[in-house]
Amino acid sequence: MKFEVLGPLTAADDDGAALGIRGAKPRALLAALLLEPNRPVPPDRVTAALWGEDPPPTATASLHNHVARLRRGLGAAGGARLRTTAHGFALRVEDGELDRDLFEERVNRGREAGNRGDWTAAERDAGAALGLWRGTPFGDVPALAGHPVVAFLQEQRLQALECRFEALLHLGRLGGLAAELGLLVEDHPFRETLHRQLILVLARTDRQAEALAHFRSLRRTLVEELGVEPGPALQDAHQQVLGSASRPDPTSPSPSAGAGAWEPPAHPPPRPEQLPAPPHGFVGRAEHIARIRAALEPDHGPADPGSGSERSSAAYAVISGMPGVGKTGLALHIAEQLRPAFPDGQLYLNLHGATPGMAPLAPAAALATLLRGLGVDTRRDPGDVAAAAALLRSALASTRTLLVLDDAASVAQVRPLLPAGAGCAVLLTSRRPLATLGAAVHVRLDPLPPGDSALLLERTAGRTWSASDAEPVDRLVALCGHLPLALRICAARLRSRTALSVEKLVERLARLEDRLDHLELEDLSVRRSLMAAHEALTGSGDALDGAAAGALALIGALDLPEYGVALMAAATNSRARDAERALDRLVEVALLQETGWGRYAPHDLVRDFARELAARPGARDAHRAAVARALDWYRQRLAHCAAALRPGPGRTPARPGDAAAFADAAEALAWGDTEAANLVFLADTGAAGQLGPDRTLELINTLFPYVHDRGRAGDLERLTRHAITLARSGGDAAAEARALSQLATAHYSVGRVRQALLLLDEAVRLSEHLRDDTARMRHLGNRAALLRELGRGAEAREALARCLALRPGTLPPAEEALLVGHQGNVAELRDPRAALALHLRSGELAREGGSTVLEQVALCNAGRVHLVLDEPAGALRRFDEALRVTASGAGHWNAERETRLGRSRALRALERPGPAREACEELLRAASARGDSYGRGLAEYELGHVLRDLGDERAARARWRSALSTLDGTDAQVLDDLRALTTAHTPPASAGSAARRSA
Repeated sequence: MKFEVLGPLTAADDDGAALGIRGAKPRALLAALLLEPNRPVPPDRVTAALWGEDPPPTATASLHNHVARLRRGLGAAGGARLRTTAHGFALRVEDGELDRDLFEERVNRGREAGNRGDWTAAERDAGAALGLWRGTPFGDVPALAGHPVVAFLQEQRLQALECRFEALLHLGRLGGLAAELGLLVEDHPFRETLHRQLILVLARTDRQAEALAHFRSLRRTLVEELGVEPGPALQDAHQQVLGSASRPDPTSPSPSAGAGAWEPPAHPPPRPEQLPAPPHGFVGRAEHIARIRAALEPDHGPADPGSGSERSSAAYAVISGMPGVGKTGLALHIAEQLRPAFPDGQLYLNLHGATPGMAPLAPAAALATLLRGLGVDTRRDPGDVAAAAALLRSALASTRTLLVLDDAASVAQVRPLLPAGAGCAVLLTSRRPLATLGAAVHVRLDPLPPGDSALLLERTAGRTWSASDAEPVDRLVALCGHLPLALRICAARLRSRTALSVEKLVERLARLEDRLDHLELEDLSVRRSLMAAHEALTGSGDALDGAAAGALALIGALDLPEYGVALMAAATNSRARDAERALDRLVEVALLQETGWGRYAPHDLVRDFARELAARPGARDAHRAAVARALDWYRQRLAHCAAALRPGPGRTPARPGDAAAFADAAEALAWGDTEAANLVFLADTGAAGQLGPDRTLELINTLFPYVHDRGRAGDLERLTRHAITLARSGGDAAAEARALSQLATAHYSVGRVRQALLLLDEAVRLSEHLRDDTARMRHLGNRAALLRELGRGAEAREALARCLALRPGTLPPAEEALLVGHQGNVAELRDPRAALALHLRSGELAREGGSTVLEQVALCNAGRVHLVLDEPAGALRRFDEALRVTASGAGHWNAERETRLGRSRALRALERPGPAREACEELLRAASARGDSYGRGLAEYELGHVLRDLGDERAARARWRSALSTLDGTDAQVLDDLRALTTAHTPPASAGSAARRSA
């Protein structure tokens, strides 16, 4: 398969036949995926490419349709090529299939040949690169006009042209060049390299007068419009035309009086070429490269608003990120590409901001090193930092020089080293963001995407992966945390040991206790890199740094998915402000990542290192109390969360002034959303045994209201099964009965009503054995609701009678609301009007008892009965009231799901198919976001009826077929109707509501 983007977008199969990818949206989708081939492209980025910054409400559903169309357009291989992942959409592109990759490879090869003086190869490779060019990249995809990648490719084309012209100049093949260059300088009037080449071509083809006139015209333009003289390379070309063999020293400033004044040396030193070799096998980072190059190249730097010039001072760019993320590699890769833009040389200096066993380089020593690189006699060093900095600025003032300052420790270390001349640029790397430096661009590197990680491993290991290697390679790059340093170490192991398979290396890295041992090889070590960052904190003498170092070790002891300020404050028994400052410092030194405002998480390998810190001799005892405080904080907050969601007996009442309590259910749910990852993790693992079975059971029980109300069906089922296992192993029959009832709720939520009924029957038997009438009453009430759901009216009435017989003399309003709701459910079979009164009474009791969940359920049930009574206006009113409860931030997903379904039915009955369709599509989005396939199936069933009402019979049948496929295997009441709808020539009427609700 071939993809061409260097012009209008085209795609062809292996035989060269064009693929039928028609329509603007599928083509825009293909273009967005080809911007980042072999890596997941987030849905929001794809959506922006298709619809811009203001996508329609139907964008998500439409996107999946366009993905399906593109798969079909790619032919038989479309399913394997275009994958939907957890993080977006990924298009697999093999080596040699994308003209952009071939173009970049040939441009780089041509530039490298020119750097070593092989002008024949330079002309050949640059010409081959230009031969791939067909016009503006992605020229027929308007959404990508001005995209950074497009700008980057256009810049590379200019570099390829300059490389080819330079080669032809050296080879003496000048025919036709003057005309070609003349057109280019008109399009790029300030690109001095092209002007220099035109002047030399004119001079060497006996047109010296035109060459001199062109130089004078260009100089006048530069001085009048930009306020600058032509650069050294242009002046050198001018001198050649004039017949002079001398070249003015590009580093000579105007003489200045006083200490530190510098005169140029009698014999200019060699041009500094200090860049180390860029890393082998570099992959990815295209957008970062484009941004940094655009900021640093003199011809394209940020404009000075007042002068009208492109740039009035030196440009700085900062690359920051965690240890091992590839900051230096990216900087050297970019610097190598920038060589032609800085003809006066490139300086490189490692500032040792985080080198194990070395102190950061002092500014005075750094200045001396840089001045020596420029040929300044350091014996005449003025002796103080300010004067040496002024001397460096003078030496660089009129030059085009690139400085790469690697591994900076701080802004204070770097600021004296910065030039001021507009022709200079500085590329810095640091673990800290250096935010006050005033850089034109700041790039904070993340680990590589999975596709780039696998490609880096392949290129540097010298191996080629087969299809059977895909899974172990994916596992290996994941175990490396997609960190370039770890990937290069693994690649070196694979390259040096041919008997070492990827599978064996995966086995070793999978052992958490010694993973970092396998990520060390010769001078490369993830552990040493992280240790240097930690030791810099512990050895700084700053109290904040010490607190940050302690927080990192505590993170290893707690070992949770993520961390918040309140949790760390509780664990360290400190003020929230102090905990936040410690966590923020860890972010600054790239040992933590911010996952959201006030939320932090370490990279996987930093997490391994933090565990090692926590396991040091004596550290475990030191952290025991802090871990206990953190777990107690969770227990207390979660108990208040449950009390807010399920007010009544058995829940922790809030005491006046209790800071851990929540104002209402909405606030409790919001807290649960923030802490959900940690809460589910603790309930799953029991904090690696620190909680113990009893406290884990308590945690699962207390977590149940939140997990249930948020519709987290997968977590609900897994945790309740875990609770049953713990209860049975501990002989705790009461906990087992409670967990069985909760698991029944989990099954009911996904439409497995018969399985839920079997579990409730077992819970009833256990509560009878325990003589727990209160629990048995609740189980029987829920049993009655399930039997009603299955249409077994007589059994439902019998279960309800047994339930009501156990009712005590008085009940709290919320408990009473629950029982009245069960009565309403069962009454619907015989007397819908009486059922309506019962549901409304249930809602009143729920409001009196402060139970938002039960109020929402009651309103939903009332709306459903209105539909049974053929009162759609009344139904719509009740459903809207239920949604207003949901809009408060509290509520119950099952009830919200049924409310939105009922609302669509009511709107259909009122002959308002447009709003009914919007209600269905909104439910589809919400169900899909929660992973609720049962809710999605019910929504598609209802949407089919709406589409039929709108006259789109074909689309309706497609929805019904999808709903049948989704709901098959559940106990959904609509299944018989769906089977009829998908097979009958004339669709039957709607079968009614999909489900009945119980609390």
